[in-house]
Amino acid sequence: MKKTLIIFMLSFLSLNVFAQKEEFIFFNDTYESLQTRAVNSNKPYFVYFYANWCMDCKKMNEETFTNKYFIKYAEANYLGMRVDGESLITDGRMLSKKYNVLYYPTVIIFSPHGKELKRMIGNQTPSELIKQLGIYSKNQEKPTQAEIDALNQPKYEAEEGEFLFKVSAKSIPQDGFGVQIGVFSNYRNTFIKLLELEEEYYHQNILVHIKESEDGKSAFKIILGPFLTEGTAKTYQKLLLQKQEIKSIVVELDDLN
Repeated sequence: MKKTLIIFMLSFLSLNVFAQKEEFIFFNDTYESLQTRAVNSNKPYFVYFYANWCMDCKKMNEETFTNKYFIKYAEANYLGMRVDGESLITDGRMLSKKYNVLYYPTVIIFSPHGKELKRMIGNQTPSELIKQLGIYSKNQEKPTQAEIDALNQPKYEAEEGEFLFKVSAKSIPQDGFGVQIGVFSNYRNTFIKLLELEEEYYHQNILVHIKESEDGKSAFKIILGPFLTEGTAKTYQKLLLQKQEIKSIVVELDDLN
C-alpha cells in the first residue's frame, strides 16, 4: 500500500458564485505584519479573539461582521484581525496569553502603535461595536443615526449554489492528539464539510489527513486540533457533542494510517 500520510492546515474562503456573502475583511497575515501595517498607515486596529466552541462568537460571525454598515465603517477606519485564541497551529494561543484573554469573544482595540485602548468581552452587536470603534477612530466621519439604527438588521442569507474554494495548505508535524469528525472519499465532499464547519460552527485551521492507496483512491480524515494531551482532546470532544451536537472520536496524530 502506498503511504502518503500528510496533515494539512486548511484556511479557506468560500465563494458562492450566485450570491456572495458580504463580510468584514480581516487581515490575513501574521500579527507582526498587522502591527507594521497599522504603523505605516497610521490606522488603529482591533483583534477579535474567538474559540471554536463559543456560541457568542458564532453569533458575532453571523450577525456583526456581516452587517453592511459595520463593514462600511470598520473597513474605512480600522484594520482588524480574527484570532482563534486556543489554536496551537497559529499564534492564537500565544496571543491570547500575551494579552491575558480569558473569555470569548473578546475584542481589543489598539492604537496604530499598539497601545491597548479598549477591551470588550462577550457578544457585541453591530451598533455596540461600531460605537466603541468610533470613540477611538482618528477619522471623525461617523455613521449617520439612520445607519446606526439599521445596524442590527437580520443577517443576509446566501442562496444555494456551486462553491469556489481558495485554499491555503501546509504540512505540519504529526504530534499530539486530534478530534476526528469524519472521513470522506473525495475533495468535493471534504471541502463541503469544511465549509459547513467554518460557516455553521466557525471552526478554522482544520486538519485534513490524506491517505492514498495503491489503486489511487484517497481517504480524507477531517480532524480538529491539534491538542497537546489526550485529556484536552477528550474535553473538546465532549464540548462538540454538548454544544454543537457533533459526534467524533479522539485520535493520536502520529498513529494515523
